[in-house]
Amino acid sequence: MARTQDLTVGSTKRLLLYFAFPTLVSNLFQQFYNLADTAIAGHILGDNALVAIGASSSIYSLVLTFAFGLNGGFGIIIAQCFGARDEKRLKSAVAQSLALNALISVVVCIASLFAAKPVLRLMNTPEARLDDAYGYIIIILTMIIIPMLYNLEATVLRSLGDSKTPLYFLILASILNIILDYVFIKYLNMGVRGAATATIAAQLVAVLLCLAVIIKSFKIIRLTKESFIPSRALLGKMLSTGMAMAMMNSIFSVGSIIMQGAINSLGENIIAAHLASRKAAEMFMQPLVTLGTACSTFVGQNYGAAKYKRINEAIKYSIIYAFAWSVITFFVLFFAGGEITRLITGTASNEVIESTQMYLKINAPFYFVLGILFILRFSIQSIDRRIPPLISSTMELATKICAAFVFIPKWEYFGACIAEPVSWCLGAVFLIFAFKKALNSINKK
Repeated sequence: MARTQDLTVGSTKRLLLYFAFPTLVSNLFQQFYNLADTAIAGHILGDNALVAIGASSSIYSLVLTFAFGLNGGFGIIIAQCFGARDEKRLKSAVAQSLALNALISVVVCIASLFAAKPVLRLMNTPEARLDDAYGYIIIILTMIIIPMLYNLEATVLRSLGDSKTPLYFLILASILNIILDYVFIKYLNMGVRGAATATIAAQLVAVLLCLAVIIKSFKIIRLTKESFIPSRALLGKMLSTGMAMAMMNSIFSVGSIIMQGAINSLGENIIAAHLASRKAAEMFMQPLVTLGTACSTFVGQNYGAAKYKRINEAIKYSIIYAFAWSVITFFVLFFAGGEITRLITGTASNEVIESTQMYLKINAPFYFVLGILFILRFSIQSIDRRIPPLISSTMELATKICAAFVFIPKWEYFGACIAEPVSWCLGAVFLIFAFKKALNSINKK
């Protein structure tokens, strides 16, 4: 049965793993949404479909990472309210989160109708693949309310310590997504639009199932009309925290869009290779993202409960777990990257496979640095420090702009491959010093 989980008591080492594991599996299955689109479209429709999806994927990523960052910030406030046992403020925080998500979804939907195609052209999308790329991304963006609602529901549940309920329904939705991909692409001949439609339809199922459980089992956040009356102080804190995380994510994604535009100019095989590289890399990044998310929730609840010693413990164990996973990731990506590419894309192009292998081999040794970056970036938000993550994201943006205008023109795809490790190292080093300063401040309490 769904229930809340108090992370302010008990073994830090055990609770982190217990809480993080369902979230990890949930994140992996969430990756299957896009991975299934890529794999099935690639196997059935060929490399042209990979180009269409790959050319538009950074726009999708920008919108989703903004929305997920926003909800991640809201989740920090919700976790703090739960840790402080402030039920009235908790309900109000959930209600304001829902209202803000609805408002942003409407804005994104309207903006996408006017801006999607011009942006695709600005990104050097091959003209022969422009219509397919537009067809894929416009379905996703006009229906953005659905993935946003699922993300909000999952964030709320995890902030209350329940990381299992979102997992169960996401597994079901992921299986449904794969089935619908085959039906829409292979049997209804919808092309890449079928992949986008399948993703939205499957996520709608997860939204409805999560909502049913929240209404039935979580009376602590059962909302009333009073819950939707905005509190200026609470709304201001939520917006500042949510927008800080959203901007942090968006700055990173804007850099990816700028770099994608440079990659698109390298030809269709490189576009397909970069899509395959990112899909493979993102699967192995998920445990690190999960550790960052779990640590953030853990830190948020304990910060709300004024248990500062447990914050130090959470950071220490999260970094240890990140190191262990990074060692595994290095060997798998370094030695099996080519086979993973063939499995994901179904491509027979040697240029696609070789370019993907180069990307994975260059990135694999730096996953531990990326793990530190995620853990510190998410957790420092939970102790009400919002500026350092924005600075670290700006450093990553600067690196990707440099890659687009210097590295890629000079070294072609190799320049794109080295951009992310460079940005990870710069961001992680900065956050280590910023987080150490923040910890020294709260430890004095």
